[in-house]
Amino acid sequence: MYIIMSKEREMIRPDIYREKLNDKRWHDKRQRILERDKNKCIICNSSHNLIVHHKQYHFIKSLQVFKDPWDYKDKYLITLCSSCHSIGHSRWDVPVKYL
Repeated sequence: MYIIMSKEREMIRPDIYREKLNDKRWHDKRQRILERDKNKCIICNSSHNLIVHHKQYHFIKSLQVFKDPWDYKDKYLITLCSSCHSIGHSRWDVPVKYL
């Protein structure tokens, strides 16, 4: 099973991505972003069920892999509640930037 990441049809296996989200480096990065955004959704100000969302994905062409979630600059990460996150994903594709 794969998750389609964008219109460009790049794919990542959800089990591998889930492993990366359990990595300490992601937990530390996620905590920093939550604190920066004052532990609130930047759209509705909810403080419940918060998710740190990637505004774009970065695909490293030479390696044929996506960047690890913790390797993104903070400006590409935002805090959303699960509701705003779901609405956003239902309306827009997350763009992929090729590096």
